[in-house]
Amino acid sequence: MNTILQNIDWAQLIYTIWTVVLLPVLTYAGTQLSHYAKSKRLEQYTDILYKNVISVVKELYECIVKDIKGTENWTKEKQNEIKELAKTKVIQALTTSVYQMLKSANEDFDEYLDSLIGTALYDLKNEK
Repeated sequence: MNTILQNIDWAQLIYTIWTVVLLPVLTYAGTQLSHYAKSKRLEQYTDILYKNVISVVKELYECIVKDIKGTENWTKEKQNEIKELAKTKVIQALTTSVYQMLKSANEDFDEYLDSLIGTALYDLKNEK
């Protein structure tokens, strides 16, 4: 047993253990940690986006919609114009990096933003 231990190339053994066991495990752990951090950051950015949407919807309702709703000026075209204005204001309120990350996370970001605006409008109507 003593001769076997003396004949082992310890440097080669440590290198083999490093490349076969430790390196893949550490790489996997690092990748998972990176994905977790990215998802947490995305979650924060989504919260920021929704807060901006709520703020813009309230602002537009108070400044524009409240005065023309129920009149002949409240047409489908005007509603779409206000929705596009809301989208523009929300996107302008985001930083470039937040916007790029949210856009890359959601393939159809405009559709997602439309649904958030609809949700915020629904919440605003039912809040009162």
